[in-house]
Amino acid sequence: MVSIEALVGKTIDLSMTPQQAMSTHNLGSKEEYERFQKWIASLSNVAYPFVDVWDFKTALAFMVFSEDGKTSCVERITEEDMESLGITNKMLLDAIYSSGGAINHSGHYPITEEIKEKLADGLKNVSLDQIQIQWKE
Repeated sequence: MVSIEALVGKTIDLSMTPQQAMSTHNLGSKEEYERFQKWIASLSNVAYPFVDVWDFKTALAFMVFSEDGKTSCVERITEEDMESLGITNKMLLDAIYSSGGAINHSGHYPITEEIKEKLADGLKNVSLDQIQIQWKE
């Protein structure tokens, strides 16, 4: 687990879902390949929130893309930061169930509007080492 400090310098995209980020792309032509490369570049320094389920445990997490958008890593937010944002485990469970998931199915689930609002309210004014978190909505 990490602190929200992992988001310093990233653009937070509240509209992206795990399904969109992990979608497959048909690369049958040069044009499709070029479109795919542009899409990867658009992920440069982007982070999007999701509910992570692993081994019957939930966490608020962010998929954090690298500076070139070509690689990413999952950063699970600490329970203390989640609590300070006003996000509860019940909200995470509601997000899982509302998207057709279950606590016994490990995976990445989209956040609910309620969690989006809590994140927007809780993180918009956070300044970490004088670096403001940017938002993409």
